[in-house]
Amino acid sequence: MTSVRHSVRAILFDGDDVVLFRRVRAGREPYWITPGGGVEPTDTSPEAALRRELDEELGATAGPVLQVFTLVEPGRLSTVFACRLVSLDLSRRSGPEFLEPDIGLHEVRRVRPEEVRALNMVPPELGEFISANAATLPALLDAATYAPGRYRPVVDVHLLLIDGGAPVHSGVSTGGARVLLGRRQGTGYADGEWQIMPSGHLEEGESVVDTAVREAREELGIEVDGCEVVHVMHHRNAGGTARIGMFLVPRSITGIPVNAEPHKCAELAWFPLDRLPERTVPYARAGVEAVRRALASRPPGLPAAVGAAAVVSGSPVFSLHGWDVPGSADLASEAVRAGLEEVTVCLVALLDGAVLVHSDDETDRLPATVVRPGEGVQAALARLAPVGEVAFAGADDYVSPRGRTGRRLAFSARPAEAPEGLVPLPAGSLGRLPYAEGVFVRHASSGLLYDLSDR
Repeated sequence: MTSVRHSVRAILFDGDDVVLFRRVRAGREPYWITPGGGVEPTDTSPEAALRRELDEELGATAGPVLQVFTLVEPGRLSTVFACRLVSLDLSRRSGPEFLEPDIGLHEVRRVRPEEVRALNMVPPELGEFISANAATLPALLDAATYAPGRYRPVVDVHLLLIDGGAPVHSGVSTGGARVLLGRRQGTGYADGEWQIMPSGHLEEGESVVDTAVREAREELGIEVDGCEVVHVMHHRNAGGTARIGMFLVPRSITGIPVNAEPHKCAELAWFPLDRLPERTVPYARAGVEAVRRALASRPPGLPAAVGAAAVVSGSPVFSLHGWDVPGSADLASEAVRAGLEEVTVCLVALLDGAVLVHSDDETDRLPATVVRPGEGVQAALARLAPVGEVAFAGADDYVSPRGRTGRRLAFSARPAEAPEGLVPLPAGSLGRLPYAEGVFVRHASSGLLYDLSDR
């Protein structure tokens, strides 16, 4: 029986370009390949093999990956993934092909995907696939991974069940009223914290009222009617993504709430509207408070339709939450809440209008380090360079070569002189920085800076 060797390849996007190797070997015409290599017995999955190869060949980390192509050749089966570059550090690469000069050169090049088919690609079928799908592949990554592209916010629907005192549509004070919350478990986000019950995401083809009715049935085994949107919130997690929250209350409830999804909810409990438990998801706490104020502002005796208009005049029906300056503690807490396994900090040091970088023959990179267990964000930054006051400049998520999920937090600083080991790029230039690091520099240089010195 003929054995088949399994390998993985990466269509690695850096902004609008793909990262390729130009191979130069003695006695052979130069040719081009994508990063990747053979699956080894120690690799737990093809994705794990891909991330190992990216680390060995480029010292690179990438965001979420998407399997897009399977290439069958004599004696070889290659799984091709598309992904976006997060960071690149050629000083970390360790593959044997880079340690043996006789093997030839691996020159790192960035190429527009539509131009790849004109190169001497090996195998040529992969080059043709990349060019033929030059527009489709970035769109697929956008849809699958929240990568740069047209903004698609998540819409959350929260239905507040309020018990005690007068019915919520009566327009009287909500004093003494209680709201139903559930303690999250097994979800991967904010497990152990309290959240509004029921809550869920708007699905294709649903109205927000449809979602509220469905979630009440699925999560609590009850039927609700007359659901009304009382508050809308544009929320952003510290260092994370933004979303739209719709907060509703029902006119009537049929049935008794039960914990119908114990694999996601450890327990249900009623809490006073103005005294929620300490470990309440901050987003949910802000929503409950907004609804409490909105309901308390309604004049007594108004029907729901008129009462809704009264809310507009008496209390805001829209709010922003999480768009203020995130403190370093807020950023670290949200990373834990999101279930991420590590946090990396990187530094955008600006000196006389120039960004300071580590530089080698082929690439530039921002200084970065993983936050150690028990270490604070500020202490990790101090290990990078003695820069004094810093400002938050953005964040992105990644998966490490070992498969650990992480979040990279970027901070800007303006040192009086260049720290040891860093060199300035030409003023106004992004040099050969990866696209994602260039985004951090643009944020820092444009004045979109968030001071953390007193937080």
